[in-house]
Parts: sequence; structure tokens; C-alpha cells
Amino acid sequence: MKLKELLEDICKHGIFGTVLAYIYVIEFQKRGLPHAHILLTLDSESKIRTKDDIDKFVNTEFPDPCTDLRLCQIVTKCMVHGPCGTININFSCMRDGHCCKSFPKQFKDDTEENVNGYPIYRRRATETVQVGKYSIDNRWVVPYNLWLLKNFNAHINVEVCASVKSVKYLYKYVYKGHNAASVKIQKEGALDHDAILSFVEGRYVRGPEAMWRLNEFNLSHKSHTIVRLAVHLPQQQPIVYQDGQEAQAIERAALKMIFLTFHQALPPVISTRRYDRRFYSKG
Repeated sequence: MKLKELLEDICKHGIFGTVLAYIYVIEFQKRGLPHAHILLTLDSESKIRTKDDIDKFVNTEFPDPCTDLRLCQIVTKCMVHGPCGTININFSCMRDGHCCKSFPKQFKDDTEENVNGYPIYRRRATETVQVGKYSIDNRWVVPYNLWLLKNFNAHINVEVCASVKSVKYLYKYVYKGHNAASVKIQKEGALDHDAILSFVEGRYVRGPEAMWRLNEFNLSHKSHTIVRLAVHLPQQQPIVYQDGQEAQAIERAALKMIFLTFHQALPPVISTRRYDRRFYSKG
């Protein structure tokens, strides 16, 4: 229900602007509830390009409790990473003495646009906030949208994708398959040190994932289906055959219906060297 409401706010009410296309996938972890990864494609007039646009939609600072106490409480509860680093070296994100999520971030007075696919958001040095037994600042705040956070009162990480490199992680979730765990089964007292025979990859299904699948909720969804069409000249489509069966493969290819055959006369406007460079050579 929350996911449907979130998509309706984003796509129909346009809190980020006009959405041309979207895709989401549901991920299950071995702890906590399922969560959705959503990628939006905005139209040209709504695209987030400048520093002012980024600051308008994404925030990485604690709100002033005197101005908006409720929002400050939600950020403190839902949008703080860790804390980790030197003040908590035993946190789950720590790898070889460093946070695998690169927290704590550096203070920044102004937002920087495209840096390795993501912006570096503004994080000004302000007064610290007490989170549990730790006193932390804006360096541990996960990027969020003020309106979404206040409306849903949940962890909603909002990022601006400034490069195609930063959206690849989302699509791999569609194909990564189910969660798995290494399981070893042996009789009591028996010792078997053969690593290959001892461990079996087992499917790992927790209660939330089982509930999701039993109710037949969508595990992924996309607004548009895109099919890549192979462009080729007449009688020059690729044919796969086995040795000695070339004639049969050619006969099958002649009868096979394909999505697209480039056989129409080329319009004069594109029958130029520009057309040749684009379709017939990599130069």
C-alpha cells in the first residue's frame, strides 16, 4: 500500500516533475522488511541539472528542531547511517577499518554536480544531534527528500543519478535471483573438511519474502517495455547454424518473421556520409 501511494505521488502528482518512465524492483534482505529500488526518468523540462535543482529536491542535513521538530525526529530516527567510523568501529558497515558506504562524508558548503556519477551534496557544519549514545553531525545523514520523508515517515533514500554508470546497479537486481545461504549438514561428531562436499547453496526465504510471494505482489515492474531491434540490410541478417546444415538454416531464415528488415529506400536527407558513419562504421 505504501509503495502504491509512493508511486502515485511521484508519477501522478509529480513531486519531482513529469515522469516519462520508471522501473522498480523489490529487494529482500536477511533482516528487516523488503524495500524497493526505484529509478525515475524525467522529461527534459524536469531534469535535475543545476546545484539549485539538487538542493531543491535532496537534503543531507538535520532540520532545525525549532522550525520543524517532527521532521528532525524522523531524520534522526530513519536517515542516519551508523554512526560508524572511529566512534563505532564495530558497526556492520566497517571493512578493514573503513566504512564500505564511505561514511562519514566530508563537510561541504555548496553542492557539486557530477562527481563519479553522483553529486556531492551540501553538508554544512552545524550543531550536533544526539542519536542514541552518540553525538553526530550532518556527515552521517543519508540523502533524503523533505516532502517524502515527512509524508511517509520511513527510510527513503533519494539520490540524483548524474551518469549512466550510477543506474546500472538497479537493473542487476532484476536478474540477481533469490537470496542464498551456504549450509553445512553433518551428523553429530562427524568431521568432513571437504569444502565442496560439505557446503550446499540453499535458498534463503524469510517471513516477509514468503508473505510477499504468497500474496503474488510484483517483484519488479517497469512502465515501458523496450525491445532492441537489429538493423540490417536485405538478406544480411545473422544466421546461426551447425556444420553441415547450412542449407536448412538458410531455408528457415527465409521463412522466419523478424522484427525489422531495413529494406526501404533511404530518404535523401539521411543518404549522406553522416548516415554512413552512424550505421556502417564505428568511425
